[in-house]
Amino acid sequence: MRRGAIILLMLVCAASGCTEEPQWHDGSPLRGVISLSGSRPGGPLLCGYNYDLISRWAAHTGREASLRLSQGRDAVLDSLRKGSIDIAAFPWDEKLELDSGLVAFRTDSCGLWVFSVSRTTEALKASEWMETFHRSGRGREERRPYFEVQHRGRRDSAAFISPYDSLFRAWSDTLHWDWRLLAALVYQESKFHIEAVSGAGAAGLMQLLPETARLYGCTNPLDPAQSIRAGVLLLLDLQERYEGIAASAADLTKFTLAAYNAGSGRIRDCIGHARHLGIDVSSWENVAAVIPQMSEDSIAALDHIRHGTFNGRETIAFVRQIAAGFERYKHICPQK
Repeated sequence: MRRGAIILLMLVCAASGCTEEPQWHDGSPLRGVISLSGSRPGGPLLCGYNYDLISRWAAHTGREASLRLSQGRDAVLDSLRKGSIDIAAFPWDEKLELDSGLVAFRTDSCGLWVFSVSRTTEALKASEWMETFHRSGRGREERRPYFEVQHRGRRDSAAFISPYDSLFRAWSDTLHWDWRLLAALVYQESKFHIEAVSGAGAAGLMQLLPETARLYGCTNPLDPAQSIRAGVLLLLDLQERYEGIAASAADLTKFTLAAYNAGSGRIRDCIGHARHLGIDVSSWENVAAVIPQMSEDSIAALDHIRHGTFNGRETIAFVRQIAAGFERYKHICPQK
């Protein structure tokens, strides 16, 4: 199947009378679009897989990849024909009508890369690179985490949790966290889908709002490395706020997670109200116990409340779910 794709591209190149040039790109970033079709939370991480593959291909050719998402299909194909983008990735089962202005090849059993016919040389080289990548055995190993992602409900052992374990390992030390705790947070936020966007506009693996992402240096929330780095820097800032309050490392983590979910202002109000009631605020569970009161209308009239009423049930559940996910991940992937 793959050899046939290469031969097809060679025939297209010969028919168009083109000849291979020593320098077939100018070194500028590879402009690409990834179709969101087929990428659904809970399913294979197709969007992340294509992002990784295209980034690898660009790096192989000495370029950076500039990638974005698209819901549309026809508009993407038109952009290819016009030359405003260089490459588009679609799921294999997408119904595409390719004319003489486009060439395509199958990346594997689930993907299709499409190029303008003017970029036939690149399409041919990309197909050859993909053939080598898969034949070497690296393709299968790199692909597995995207299609066998370890959901928290599983209890059987595995060598990985997600495609982003190396990033979790690299950045968790900044927080003095176990990397599997960071994985549990990201699963809770995005299910490891880089294309995830909330109703409020939070985006990426770490579900950062645009202004927060920019504040912590994330210019492309689609980029897993940028998203995780920015999210960890935010967590670090939040963690420092509670180091003088939390009675233990476990409490410190829970305060940090709560603030990540609700915002530090809301958690400051909760701590202030617990103090007002004479409660020991060094324990997250003590503070969580007063959170249901924060939704009462009378709360907003108190001098120590700065952000009005707060329905914090989601935040309490968020902290508990991540703690439970962390425990499950320690069973799934015992190796630190």
